[in-house]
Amino acid sequence: MPVIRLLIVDDHRLVAETLAAVFRRDPDLDVVGIAATAPEALALAKRLQPSVILMDIGLPGMDGVEATWTLRRTLPSIPVLILTMFDQEPYVLEALRAGAAGYLLKTSSIQQLHEAVRAVGAGQRVIDPAIAPAAIQRAAAPRLAVRGPFPLSRRETEVVQRVVAGRTVRDIAGELHLSAHTVRNHLKSAYRKLGVHSQAEAAVHALRRGIVVA
Repeated sequence: MPVIRLLIVDDHRLVAETLAAVFRRDPDLDVVGIAATAPEALALAKRLQPSVILMDIGLPGMDGVEATWTLRRTLPSIPVLILTMFDQEPYVLEALRAGAAGYLLKTSSIQQLHEAVRAVGAGQRVIDPAIAPAAIQRAAAPRLAVRGPFPLSRRETEVVQRVVAGRTVRDIAGELHLSAHTVRNHLKSAYRKLGVHSQAEAAVHALRRGIVVA
């Protein structure tokens, strides 16, 4: 069996290093790099050409779903296996539609994780058995709500929805339990994806494309 070259992407350094230490005990797995952010992951993936990328969703700035979407279009030969605590259906749907080859929860055993990495490395698709089959079926349906060069993340959609409703940055921060700085970062990312430069433009484009409903 060829050695699987693994890139781990997780913003919690302790988690990433623990995973790396566990994988390095397996002679069939070679951890070639660790990244804490999506841009770092994209750069390392291009340079190191790993066999599999193990991706967390809750990354700062660009989240793991958007990073997966970008990776699948820039480096389509490298499969992405999502490893996350998020078991809610919207996350699963977004990740699978972004092109993830697998979706695994951090409640999985070490054996399940090893098997998933090997399966994804061999070109198979892996979904955590704890995730509802109905969510998997919906993931195969066309994504009609997003019509841009990049799909908006769940959080970006929530922020833009509130912009459409006339909320201020401070209002949105309070409702979503985020800092104003984080809300502005989500808006900035949404603007870039929608190709706009203001809240008003974002609202108009989001409504026209069906990304949000007024």
